[in-house]
Amino acid sequence: MPESPAAIGYGFSCFSVEKKFISRKNSVFLVKVGGPGATERYLVCKKYSRPERMAGEAEMLRLLKEKGVSVPQIYGTGRDYILTEYLEGTLLLDRYCLLESSGSDGGSPGEPASRLLRDLCRWFKGFYQASREIAGRQLIMGDVNFRNFIVREKIYGIDLEECREGEIEEDVGSLCAYALTYTPSFTLWKMALVREMLRLFAAELGLDQEFLKREVKKELLVLAGRRGTLAEMKKLLAGNLLEKRL
Repeated sequence: MPESPAAIGYGFSCFSVEKKFISRKNSVFLVKVGGPGATERYLVCKKYSRPERMAGEAEMLRLLKEKGVSVPQIYGTGRDYILTEYLEGTLLLDRYCLLESSGSDGGSPGEPASRLLRDLCRWFKGFYQASREIAGRQLIMGDVNFRNFIVREKIYGIDLEECREGEIEEDVGSLCAYALTYTPSFTLWKMALVREMLRLFAAELGLDQEFLKREVKKELLVLAGRRGTLAEMKKLLAGNLLEKRL
């Protein structure tokens, strides 16, 4: 386990850990930094369980920021950590759950949810364009867990650790799989929202819809395997019930 950032200080004369965030891969903290005559500010300290990933993510965040993509500003790096801007806002997952709880169970997710989808699609479109310019090939985010986005006046992507070469349909298929399976899973509202997500992203990003639907199925099995529900998911997919509804 990485040591606590409070034990290091990272060169700040005033440094304190305020909070530990939920992360399944790393140790992520909200820290307060400052010094004599300096204004206190909050940063996010990410300590990597796999330190070899630090340099790649730091460089990608820096280059995307230069291209105008909404990602956090970098303030410092070390052998196994990165210090970034703290973006106060709402996790995409929390906003998503709130929209469902206040929405209807009918055939439409509602305008607030549709607006959120448009904002999310706009972020991905900017990310894919910028990352192609940076790398000279198609890169994808790789981990599109809804905890990896912050909703403010616009959407910010905050975790590029698993950014890699790939097909956009992989990201969007995974995004749909997450959207369908957050508790409670496969509700009428979630199904309606994912139908809209598939149409919107396919149109805006020029995606192959059949390939995209295959990726949704594949990612549903990946998530089910991780969560211990693989048998149930295989049964659901075998009946083609999901495909008929999407």
